[in-house]
Amino acid sequence: MILTKTRSDKLKLSMRTRILIYSIIIILISVAITSIVSVNAAIKAHLDDKGGEMRRICLLLGDEVVQNTQIDMKLALDGLAARYSEATGFRVTFIDPEGRVLSDSRSKENYIYMENHSDREEVIQALATGQGHARRNSASFRSEYLYEAIRQSLPDGSVLIVRLSMEVDKAKIAAEHAAPVAALSAVIGIALGIAISLLYMRHLTRPIIRMEKLLKETLEKNKKAENIRKEFVANVTHELKTPLTSISGFAETLQGSAGEKPEVRSRFLEIISLESARLARLIDDTLIIQDIESGRDAMPSGGDIDVKQAIEEVLETLKPLAESRDTELLFEAQYEMHIGGDEGRFKQLMVNLVENAIKYSLKGQRVYINARKEENRFVCVSVIDEGIGIAEEDIPRVFERFYRVDRARSRNEGGTGLGLAIVKHIATLFNATLQVESEPGVGSTFTIRFPAD
Repeated sequence: MILTKTRSDKLKLSMRTRILIYSIIIILISVAITSIVSVNAAIKAHLDDKGGEMRRICLLLGDEVVQNTQIDMKLALDGLAARYSEATGFRVTFIDPEGRVLSDSRSKENYIYMENHSDREEVIQALATGQGHARRNSASFRSEYLYEAIRQSLPDGSVLIVRLSMEVDKAKIAAEHAAPVAALSAVIGIALGIAISLLYMRHLTRPIIRMEKLLKETLEKNKKAENIRKEFVANVTHELKTPLTSISGFAETLQGSAGEKPEVRSRFLEIISLESARLARLIDDTLIIQDIESGRDAMPSGGDIDVKQAIEEVLETLKPLAESRDTELLFEAQYEMHIGGDEGRFKQLMVNLVENAIKYSLKGQRVYINARKEENRFVCVSVIDEGIGIAEEDIPRVFERFYRVDRARSRNEGGTGLGLAIVKHIATLFNATLQVESEPGVGSTFTIRFPAD
């Protein structure tokens, strides 16, 4: 037991450690994913804002270029590029329709050596539609830039491309603008990770909890079955001991001087015969229950029982017993009723019920047997007596093995205490339901409902 408990504790500890590690990994992954997604979203939102700002500045700058066309164009463009770049922090570039750079705030005098910009995406879009947008690596500065450009018409009929650009430093943008979002995303990621971990833990432990519950139920059933077995063995031993003691006692008496008297010998032999018959019946009933409970006596499929005919045969068998007690058996049944199952077991069930009704009825009383087919496709069989009845507190226990409402009367009638227990087991084989109604001094009604064939 100690070894088993130690192994169970180690198993639980190992499981907890695994769950803890998996949970930490899930939380870290969740935080990483949400942080990456949120930072990228923050960077995109910042660049979209900057793009809109650059387009507005391009339009203002284009209008100011038109206003300065009376002075030297080169001086005007250089001045505007330097002033706007210093004021906004954006790189300002003026480009003619052939793609030649006319002025650039970052290159100053070296702009004449810059590559032709006619193949730049934003320039092509601006010449075609009036506005251009691009995000790409700059061929001049070898880093990623965001570009916004417009096509500006001049008074002399020519056009000019006004372009603004800014370097895309993702690390700087993330540090300056995405830190709050990243912190929020980390919190969301942790919460999401905890939620996923809880779901994973529940998924992981559900089979274990189910197995533990099943094991507990199995142990309880085994314990209950063991208690029932012990109680059954004790009861069988007691029930066997009573007739054996009686037989042994009378046999010893017959061996003495009492055996020489014919009337004594005859009476003792009659008692021994009755006790032997009771002993044989007790053994038979015990074997029947054992066969049913072990499954060796499973109900064969495909059987067809004519209920009316089977009950008539049972009543014919019990007629001598009823006549000896001056008990009238009254049977009423519909003509056609059939159920599926084993006819021998059905008859045995009916024998036990009717015999029980006869034995617990007073002399001259009646026993009614009624069979009918109900609208819900059930065949209902009732056995009604006018006997001593059963107290309300005893009704739930009448189907227990060796339980007797009136022990003295049962023993005097040769009962084994297993008759109604056998009835319950056979009813289970038929998937039938049992109902008992009784009132002391009035009688009892046992009703069984069988699924119709």
